Parts: sequence; structure tokens; C-alpha cells
Amino acid sequence: MSAGGPALVVATRNPAKLAEFSRLLRAHPWRLLSLDDAGFSAELDEPGPGYAENAALKAESVCRATGLPALADDSGIEVLGLRGWPGPHSSRWLGPDAGDAERVRGLLDEVRKRRLDDSRVRYVAVVALARPGAQPTLARGSCTGRLVEPAGTGGFGYDPAFLSDDLGITFGEATSDAKDRVSHRGRALLRLAESGLLDPPESDRG
Repeated sequence: MSAGGPALVVATRNPAKLAEFSRLLRAHPWRLLSLDDAGFSAELDEPGPGYAENAALKAESVCRATGLPALADDSGIEVLGLRGWPGPHSSRWLGPDAGDAERVRGLLDEVRKRRLDDSRVRYVAVVALARPGAQPTLARGSCTGRLVEPAGTGGFGYDPAFLSDDLGITFGEATSDAKDRVSHRGRALLRLAESGLLDPPESDRG
């Protein structure tokens, strides 16, 4: 992936999410590695009840197995009228074989079936940075919008059905740069960067 700098493993097998991390981290002097690049072949479990537990577990698992710093996230969409459901289960509630379009349609059908007057939603992400010999560092980001019929072909996950309050269009219609400025994952990484912990230590920079 990225050339130069100390290695950082991005703990995802989602190519679109991997590309998003690459954009969001381009200002930082890491050499990003995919799980395959790092020789990590195990499955990444998400057994926790919340985003933080899942993100930390994934980052720590990859860090332990590879001996390299690892960055992971757990994210989801929360329908406010459904008390935040599906939340951390957003990628799994329809089963492991469901694709993005099926999950979007399934969520829209659930909202319609329950006759919700409130279509407001929130995207949430927690990112975790794990380094050898240290506790993982976590940061949370969120953004708000409304659940709408899909529009646009950009992004991934629920993006085409997420009408952003910040942008006035869906994340599926937005450019990558526009989405990155206001997205839940972008905001989480910004908080991690503001802590000063997202950049590698000087001793690792060669």
C-alpha cells in the first residue's frame, strides 16, 4: 500500500474501507499494510457488545500476531427511532452472506414496517490503535443524517442511504474528499491524531 515510513497494519478485509483508511492517513508517515501484506490469515472476531470492545480486540489480535502496530475500527449505523439499532451489528444482522445492497434494503424495510416517523440516523465509528507492549488507544467519531432511498454509487455499506446533515447529499453521492471531511471514521481518526498518538514515535521513523 503506502510507501515509506514504519509499518502499520490496517485490520480490515474490506477493500473499500482499506482505501478510505489510506486516504484518511495520507498525512501521517506510516507505510500501510493490508492483513495479507502482514501475513495475517486468521478471522477477525467481533464478539463484543459495543464498538470499542470490537475495535480494541481486532487491533490487539493483529498487533500480537504480527508484532507490528495495528489500526482497527468498528462502526455502524444507528436508527434513532429504533434506539440505536442495528449499531455494532450493522454488518452482521442479516447474516454473513448478505451484501451491502441487501442490508440497506433490509434496514429500509424494517423502518417502513415499524412505521417510524423519525428517519434520523447516526453513523458511529470507534478506531483502535494497538502497539506492541502498550494498551490500545481508542477514539470515537460520529455524524448524523437521515435514512433515505439509496442515491449514488460511491462509498460502501449504508452510504447510499445515508443523507448527511453536513453535506445535504448521501455519502453515496459525495466525493471521497467530501465524505472524508465529515464522516464518522474521519472524525474518529482526527481525534486520534489530535491526541498525538496517531503518528509513529520518532524512534520508529528511521
